[in-house]
Amino acid sequence: MRKILLRVLVFSSFACAGDFKAIAAPAQLYGKSVVVTWTEERDQRVRGEEHVRNVGANGQFSVYLSGAGRPFSRMSYSFSRPRGSAAYGSKDAVGGDSSGGNRSVVFQGNSMSVGMRMEGGAKRILVNFENGFQSCNAQVLTGKAEGADRIRAKSMVGGGFVEILSVKTGPASCRIQEGNVFGN
Repeated sequence: MRKILLRVLVFSSFACAGDFKAIAAPAQLYGKSVVVTWTEERDQRVRGEEHVRNVGANGQFSVYLSGAGRPFSRMSYSFSRPRGSAAYGSKDAVGGDSSGGNRSVVFQGNSMSVGMRMEGGAKRILVNFENGFQSCNAQVLTGKAEGADRIRAKSMVGGGFVEILSVKTGPASCRIQEGNVFGN
């Protein structure tokens, strides 16, 4: 039941994001960054391979809102590898319009919703702002499309394609900080 609810929630929320007209970010967030972090436990394989690996990942979504309220965002993942090494990858986007790619950033009232499409699935990050936009909490959901047996995505680390057969997303944390988190 939870898997069905998750699928409906992720896809109905993401589908609705495309229907919203771009609403400007709240002025209280101009010149600030919002950073959401979470963990994932995945069963995945490299496309075309038989061997399925259980992979632990640390996800981070960062968005900086310029003085004009324009969002600049980065999705990044880090993975632990055998023998203690780590792998890291990221992908940047400018703006919040869902028509230009697979990532949308939408503000409505005291919340920010981020939708990301993948072949056979989607990810949704929901941030609720509190205390006059001084603090936040977040939730991250990943789900497969109805009838899909896997999510196919381009790896941010190696650049190849991976097939995610299952994913369990851990609790998310959220913080707001002054200035541009990207250091520019």
